[in-house]
Amino acid sequence: MQMRTKQTILTRLLPKTGQQLEVLSGDDGTYQAGWWKGVKSQPQSKRFIAKTIGVDNVVIDLATGLMWSKFGNGYINNGGAAITWPLAIAHPIGKTFAGFTDWRLGNVLELISIINFAAFNPAIYDEFFAVYSHFAAWTGTTYIVDDTVAWTVNFLTGLVGNEDKTATHAFYCCRGGV
Repeated sequence: MQMRTKQTILTRLLPKTGQQLEVLSGDDGTYQAGWWKGVKSQPQSKRFIAKTIGVDNVVIDLATGLMWSKFGNGYINNGGAAITWPLAIAHPIGKTFAGFTDWRLGNVLELISIINFAAFNPAIYDEFFAVYSHFAAWTGTTYIVDDTVAWTVNFLTGLVGNEDKTATHAFYCCRGGV
């Protein structure tokens, strides 16, 4: 049965990984499913929109609905300085950036969404996001097996890991979402 509606329903797709090479039939290079990024001949070719709001630079991700601080700049991301997880979690709370006060650490899935799987060293969309010298970034997600550990995303390699919350890493703040 087909659903009919008189209103337009906007949907978001998972972002493409960026892999274009087909290594084996049926892999991601075969299908290249997801949100188009940088392919001008396809619909939805622009995923990230850079904007300046007041004096603050942000990036809006049309695939996820998230707003990020462009290049991880400004005090909202502690200038890219590495700090412990408890300090990183507390850092954006109540701060105003680009006119908004609901900034937070991105969760593990949100940070995975900005990995550029077609790149390495760095494996991030570096035209929009900062590449910190220590590469691994905290997520707002605690490791379920041990609450003294949190998930991290390594933007040098694109790998996801976890580390004790007393270690120090940079972090990326975002707001909004699906």
